[in-house]
Amino acid sequence: MRTVLICLGMLLVTGCAYRAEEAPAGSWQAQKQQLAELDDWQLAARLGIITPDERGSLSLFWRQNSDDYRLNLTNVVGKRVFDLSRRNGRIELIDSEGQRHTATNARDLVYALTGWDLPVEQLADWIKGLPGDAATVSFDEDGRPARVLAHGWQLRYLGYTQIGELWLPSRLELSHDTTTLKLAVSRWELMP
Repeated sequence: MRTVLICLGMLLVTGCAYRAEEAPAGSWQAQKQQLAELDDWQLAARLGIITPDERGSLSLFWRQNSDDYRLNLTNVVGKRVFDLSRRNGRIELIDSEGQRHTATNARDLVYALTGWDLPVEQLADWIKGLPGDAATVSFDEDGRPARVLAHGWQLRYLGYTQIGELWLPSRLELSHDTTTLKLAVSRWELMP
């Protein structure tokens, strides 16, 4: 009888250990690889920008195609603030006057022309819920990123929405020095 109890105990311990290592379905750990491979998507969102000098709310359209992207910001009346794109490694910004500007670093270009600190290079991953090479990440009760510290930015994931089998961020707040960005996604679209 003692041998049977020991064997049952070992089976229970082994079974529990195996289940503990599996990520729950729908958790970030279970979908992390899918998110990393998600290269073609687009979204529409509201973007709030808060700096010491201004507060504003803009409409954001983002289309990602592998390493290339198009990020379009318009104001409340639909006028273009800027259209930023990366095609074949070339970064171009078209401003509200239709002038074209090019650079090798999107964040520096946006800052030089607007004074806004936008972490463009990291946003494509952060928007999908991937912290990248973040120094620290804390997770919510469902195993998804809740707070991230990366590249001097503090990210707070405030909401997620399910698109197909993936859980994608729907609300995100980013803070760096004196800049705060608030992103509220109204529409996600995953491309085949």
